[in-house]
Amino acid sequence: MHGIASTLTTWNVGRARPTAPPRAIFTKLARGASLGKPNDPAQQRRILEATLALLAQDAPLAPVRLDESAK
Repeated sequence: MHGIASTLTTWNVGRARPTAPPRAIFTKLARGASLGKPNDPAQQRRILEATLALLAQDAPLAPVRLDESAK
């Protein structure tokens, strides 16, 4: 619990849950695009800012589900 705060951003809930990350964000995006669709900097920024905002909170946190998808 001491040291460098960490967080995980992923689309793969099934693989992430067993590792019990201290902070996690799950998206509905495809593999390889956990931080947003290619050529969509606005979406990438929203996901990155949401992920980094978790670092300000004490861990462990319940995983956060973002409503970001590959629309």
